[in-house]
Amino acid sequence: MSGHDVLARIRCRSPVMAPFDEPATELYFGGLTLGAWTEAAAAACGLRVVDVDLAVTAAVGERAGLLPTGTVVAVADNVLVNAASLRRMMHVARERGPVQAAIGPGTPLWSASARLGHGVVDAPLPVALWAGPLGGRVLVSRLDRLELATAEGAPAGVVVVADEAGAVVVDTRPHGVAPHQLTLASVEHLLGQPRHWLHVLDLSLAALLTRLRDIPLKVSPQRRRRQNVHPTARIERSIIGANVTIEAHASVTDSVIGDDVIVADHSVIHTSVIGDRCRTLVDTHLRRVVAMPGSTLSNLDMQDAIFGREVFLTTGVAFFHDGPGKNVEVDGVDSGRSVLGGAIGRRAVLGSRALFRCGLALPAGALVVARPEEAVGKLDDASLARAAMRLGNRADDV
Repeated sequence: MSGHDVLARIRCRSPVMAPFDEPATELYFGGLTLGAWTEAAAAACGLRVVDVDLAVTAAVGERAGLLPTGTVVAVADNVLVNAASLRRMMHVARERGPVQAAIGPGTPLWSASARLGHGVVDAPLPVALWAGPLGGRVLVSRLDRLELATAEGAPAGVVVVADEAGAVVVDTRPHGVAPHQLTLASVEHLLGQPRHWLHVLDLSLAALLTRLRDIPLKVSPQRRRRQNVHPTARIERSIIGANVTIEAHASVTDSVIGDDVIVADHSVIHTSVIGDRCRTLVDTHLRRVVAMPGSTLSNLDMQDAIFGREVFLTTGVAFFHDGPGKNVEVDGVDSGRSVLGGAIGRRAVLGSRALFRCGLALPAGALVVARPEEAVGKLDDASLARAAMRLGNRADDV
């Protein structure tokens, strides 16, 4: 490998992803954008990043482009990849020639990426990432798929990049089917290509756990003094950004906290990604939550949910499950998750007592506030009858 070796990052002009109102390239995975992951991986492998635009070809709906001289890795700009995956790809390519990355079936990372629209069943899941002597070769975009035209038309070989045992198992009782577990990917080789908000949630949590693999269990006293961390606050195995305030009796565990974040007193944040300039209000409890920058979060027990930029969440908002013993459906498809909140679009405002069915995606800019007259003010016969009626019938999605 020479100092002139290139990682060609292909600008795919990805569509805006619902409900976040921005493409996947602008979203955060484990606290970093896809671009930041690619650039860090390239730097660790000694590669120079060159952005490549595909030009429109004569064929309708197709785009194509030549890879620059010296290209040894080509990757779509909407692919999540870390240095360990790049190194593995480059190592195999030196022996076999051009190869394409794929995620191995049955692995936790495959489960996080293969649901909802990929159309694969127990087969490797290809990702738009190639390695080998690629300079001068042609990349063609067809129907949201990126393909490499190799010499003599021969397809690139597929290399499975996966960690078979890389998982964190969470006890979800009483939800879900036996053994009441939720499996999150915790891998050395990180790889994915999100196409749905559920992919963004699961891959962001996978990226979080990948970043935390080498983090010490407790934050050092010297690190605490550099942050505005109250002496009674508790921080364990977490990445804390610059200019962060963590107030009295707050707890941050196995999480990434971005820059300029305020974690209010008695907040509990566990296995979550809190973006830059977010803030929690007092007594907020978040578990496996991904919040994009600029959001205000206040909730007593929010789990397995993802929020776009500048969302305002109040205390009484909740996602409800149909009951133990079944997985949550998303867009009519089994999500593979016994526990799941939902996705809230950019700049949405969720007022007190707003109730949503699990797996719901709320569009950007939505305003949802429950009517004050729906609250039970006293436990008289009329109120109890109304409560029994509502419990006995399925509620609307919102």
